[in-house]
Amino acid sequence: MRRPFSTYSARFRAAILVCLAGSLLYCSKEKSYEIFQEPGFVNYFIPRGGSYSTDSTKIIPVNGITEMRIKFRFDSSGVYQTTDPANQADVNKLYGFADCVSFTTQYTIAPHHINSARFGWAWLNNAMRIYAYYYNDSVRSFKELQTVELGKIYTAGIRLVPNGYEFTIDNKKDTVLRSCGSATISGYKLFPFFGGTEFAPKDIHIWIKEL
Repeated sequence: MRRPFSTYSARFRAAILVCLAGSLLYCSKEKSYEIFQEPGFVNYFIPRGGSYSTDSTKIIPVNGITEMRIKFRFDSSGVYQTTDPANQADVNKLYGFADCVSFTTQYTIAPHHINSARFGWAWLNNAMRIYAYYYNDSVRSFKELQTVELGKIYTAGIRLVPNGYEFTIDNKKDTVLRSCGSATISGYKLFPFFGGTEFAPKDIHIWIKEL
């Protein structure tokens, strides 16, 4: 027969209540990251074992603009561990655009592997790190911009400047080389993607709102 909770010692009961309270607090914190409803945001879902997210395989043209601006938010699902620790520093892709694309050219590689600019991301050394990730004449480069907090919304943008891409997160700016010389962006949107060398080791959710 199960003993009533009130018959246990006061110390034992207190310990159990503390554990329960801690568990509830932990669950509450986890849920606060996972449940997010804000007008205009799209939940880009990358399934475990995959690389592509919502809309990643769509070709949505971007033409005649000089800047792309978004709001983005990561939650705890963005914390991951790669199978091979050497791949933890691989930069995943967040959002951006292919650039200087001629839609009449027969390409042998994806045009965004020739010229493009986008934000990258990686969970590395216990922090979510955001990068400038870009191609110039088929040469890939990336540069860490800053770390961001899980659960927090950031405003970001990529703007064409003379001979460069200006990356902005909130009020911080950094400029990298742009080799193609068109006055405006001519290409298509690039959506969240995991990889890198490995596939996503877990389900990952990233929230993005275009501005």
